[in-house]
Amino acid sequence: MIGKGKDVIQIYLRRFFDFIEPVKDIAYFLFLFLFFELLWKLSVHEADNGELLIVWGKDITSYIYPICLWTAQFTYYIIHNLFGFSSFNIDGLLIYFDNSLKMKIIWGCTGVKQMLLFIFILICYKGPAKKKLVFIPLSVLLLFFVNILRLIVSAFMIKDGFPDWFIPINESLNNVTWNNTPQSYWKFYEDWYYFFHDGFFKWIYYDGVMFLLWLFWQEKYNLPYQRSEI
Repeated sequence: MIGKGKDVIQIYLRRFFDFIEPVKDIAYFLFLFLFFELLWKLSVHEADNGELLIVWGKDITSYIYPICLWTAQFTYYIIHNLFGFSSFNIDGLLIYFDNSLKMKIIWGCTGVKQMLLFIFILICYKGPAKKKLVFIPLSVLLLFFVNILRLIVSAFMIKDGFPDWFIPINESLNNVTWNNTPQSYWKFYEDWYYFFHDGFFKWIYYDGVMFLLWLFWQEKYNLPYQRSEI
């Protein structure tokens, strides 16, 4: 009976592995993604609305402040100097157009977490080690510029307030009521900002760019490498 039980288990295991074979690489990518997120949750604590970064009980906000400042300055330089918008301002970590909502570049706006996540995935993923030494730095550089683009687009999205069509959407999403007061206006204005900066654009950053980078690695380097090893 014990032998038959083992045979049944082996049959089901073979069926399971045959079932996931076509998507095993994506499954491993997702596993690494979720495992990193778990490690991050266990190791990192965000306080004061995300402005403080505490790792293993130690406040390292001061160490990452220069990265936040440089990110703000770089974004300001592109919009103000390269694009020529003289109405775009910078005040420390705050960047904003005249009379618009101010964006504060805290550590979560720098893309550092996403870069570390992708480095972790590529290090743990299969493929030629020498190629990783080149692909990882180039990918991190691309992720940096995509994050800057995210900040630039976010700044322009909130430059002139929010459109009227957002009012019923925000009432439904955040369970708030529009009552045509200054307080209501600024509440909806902030929600409009978070809708894109922390919502739509962040998921494009996570699910879009990083997945495409991994897919490029998988198709261009890993699969040919695995075939050459057979």
